[in-house]
Amino acid sequence: MKRRALFAALTAAVVTMAGCSGEGGSSAGPGGEPVPGGTLVLQLPAEIKSGINPLESSDPTAMGIVSGTVYSKLVEFKTGPGVEGLEVVPDLAESWEITPDGLTYTFQLRDDVRWHDVAPVNGRPFVADDVVATFQALKQSTGVHGWMIEPVTDISAPDEHTVVFTLSRPYSPLLEYLAYHFNMILPREGVEGEFDLATKAIGTGPFILDSHKPDVEWVLRRNPDYFVPGRPYLDEIRRPIMTDAAAVTAALRSGRLDVGTTSDANMAEEFRSRGGFSITETPGAPVSFYINPEREPFDDPRVRQAVVEGIDWAGMGENIRGRFNLTSMLRPDTSDAALTEEEVREVRPFDPEGSRSLLAEAGLPNGFSTTLTVQRVDDEDVREAQWIQADLADIGVKVEIEIVDPATGIDRRRSHDFAMAKALRGVHLADQVWRDFEPDSIENYALVDDPELNDLIAGARAETDPAARGELYRQAQLRMETEIRQALYPIQKFDYTIAGERVHDLYASPIYQGRRLADVWVTQE
Repeated sequence: MKRRALFAALTAAVVTMAGCSGEGGSSAGPGGEPVPGGTLVLQLPAEIKSGINPLESSDPTAMGIVSGTVYSKLVEFKTGPGVEGLEVVPDLAESWEITPDGLTYTFQLRDDVRWHDVAPVNGRPFVADDVVATFQALKQSTGVHGWMIEPVTDISAPDEHTVVFTLSRPYSPLLEYLAYHFNMILPREGVEGEFDLATKAIGTGPFILDSHKPDVEWVLRRNPDYFVPGRPYLDEIRRPIMTDAAAVTAALRSGRLDVGTTSDANMAEEFRSRGGFSITETPGAPVSFYINPEREPFDDPRVRQAVVEGIDWAGMGENIRGRFNLTSMLRPDTSDAALTEEEVREVRPFDPEGSRSLLAEAGLPNGFSTTLTVQRVDDEDVREAQWIQADLADIGVKVEIEIVDPATGIDRRRSHDFAMAKALRGVHLADQVWRDFEPDSIENYALVDDPELNDLIAGARAETDPAARGELYRQAQLRMETEIRQALYPIQKFDYTIAGERVHDLYASPIYQGRRLADVWVTQE
């Protein structure tokens, strides 16, 4: 209890923010009709290191710059007041039809869309051939997300405004993946190498990529030819690169920054208390925890169970994050099939006494020593590791913490160079979660290879009935929690958007949904 008191003192628990907009948007200023014009200064939390080519990049920061802002997609996820969950809506495709056997998707495209008036594309009309070129290139690329359309065997264009996807088998996640932030539609000129997709972006979205000063700022300007009438409202979006929380705090206070983001509940509470700011809290990435079954003694499932049930995950979430969801594998904000908090507590109890008994059964009555590799993004990552270390010490497991940067953390997990590892896993869609645990996935850090789990995943992908698919997802979560125990997403953190009172209609989204910025407007001074 002394340790819990110490952690509680270090991290104050924060209740639901009283300063949140009732509709989930950042609208702290006076109401009224949107006013066109002005500049929005929106923090970018990191610089892009690997380029902005959508066919190759898996960098979430790159997606935050170009997805939905510069580039459009066939379909999009809906945002706006009162929106919860993930609803697929039209973007470049006005409508679509799916054959009863689930093997053919036909998209009718808008006929009023033009590419940005930037060389070498020069504002020409958007046509179906651009969609064909994009997805053919994705199928042929060595990038990290071509698997999202793996069952698609053919993409054709019967005419300039129709695209047909032919599949080898029914594949229920396809529409969600087409709306996901990776799958932007590119001009054929970019696909064919007439300009460098890694450094230049020419799209059909509401904003044009104007300039980039490395490690300083990205700048977007209004697309005057955007296909949605009257949008965007803003003339310009400036994305200064700010990684230091103190610098973000100072810039928000001074008004040099309109919008900042943080996962630090105390920072969000400070601005709520100050007044003049809108604080929007949204469920964020899950904390991920991996056990390497090839490292002794973790090859014994009893030892893995002892470790998982020897950690008070709910206590960690309450004391370190303050605001959190106790979760299994799926995110409750994006999937109705996620286990409830009560179900999680039942299948993953906090049971130190039981953990000590399991270790004794495994021939380790005095415990053992091991390491925990921790990917550090913020201070909470380190404090969570210390919490895990202290809990495991109570059952006789001595843990040495090894702190690494995000790039090193990813490399170490992908090469399975760890005993235990902790990070954040930025997954959103239900099927995307399970992709991590297929044997051929580079993100299968914990070397999960379970035939029954594989069958459940395959069945869910072929299942067209949402309720039946959800039941398969629930069975998969239960198997991960009670049989496999090599990887889990034990809690989901919350993120906070802090916006000045001049910012209106900045609505939340669980993914990197840049099209929502077309609806943002600012009070003119």
